[in-house]
Amino acid sequence: MDTQKLLTVNNVSFSYESEEVISKVSFEVHQKEILGILGPNGGGKSTLLKCIVGLLKPSHGSLTFWNNGKQTKRPPLVYIPQKDSMNISYPMTIEEILRGARIPEGTVSREESENALKKVGLEKAMDTKLGALSGGEFQRVLLGKAYLNNAQLVLMDEPTKGLDGVGQDKLLEIIHNFKEEKQAGIILVEHNIGQVLRHSDRLLCLNRNYHWHNHRDMIDKKILESTYHCEFEHLLIHENKGDILSHDHHQLHRNCSHHEDSNSDNENDKVKGEKKE
Repeated sequence: MDTQKLLTVNNVSFSYESEEVISKVSFEVHQKEILGILGPNGGGKSTLLKCIVGLLKPSHGSLTFWNNGKQTKRPPLVYIPQKDSMNISYPMTIEEILRGARIPEGTVSREESENALKKVGLEKAMDTKLGALSGGEFQRVLLGKAYLNNAQLVLMDEPTKGLDGVGQDKLLEIIHNFKEEKQAGIILVEHNIGQVLRHSDRLLCLNRNYHWHNHRDMIDKKILESTYHCEFEHLLIHENKGDILSHDHHQLHRNCSHHEDSNSDNENDKVKGEKKE
């Protein structure tokens, strides 16, 4: 059964001064769909998310949001940035963040807030200060907020970074459950190629002026090589399924000729399943 589209991105480009970061990117996001975005560091993935949220204005192209087949203004959405880019020093509590999820339409009850935390697997007291949370825990609070404000779109920037395999699987299960329960569209930027291929419905491979968008079963080795600008001989590719075993593109990136700024992976987080140094 066809699902209704939520977002159309048409020929979107963005430049920082004279440097073009993304060029003429086009794709759609539908209800109950996870769009996985792959590409090297510096390839424009985070910039694209910020354009969709409205934090950046595209230099070219258009963003169109849809509701029941009709164009609409930007719908309720939640943007969950990378953990190491978030400032969680605000003097607020988990409850204060969650109870404001529906402002200005109304407030959220304490019971609703507690249920939202259970759905995202976060066992923390409601009066816990945000500053006491790890980046991964704060991400889950924001995902709980998405449950409460019935977000139609959730944009997540490398949510599994710093998680071990068990933690990654658990978080992606939570994201999948949210997608099904809320009939939402999920845009998922991830560094783990195998996880993206297993959990996404469609893929966007993005590297500045190169992009490819289609169903995950249509991807092949040549597309990944064009995206990352390197050979993928050490990847195990299942030709029949178009699937790749779990590999981290940060490791791949070290073998590529395409070099950009990199983010530190040495973050100690407190969510169960996150890597311990």
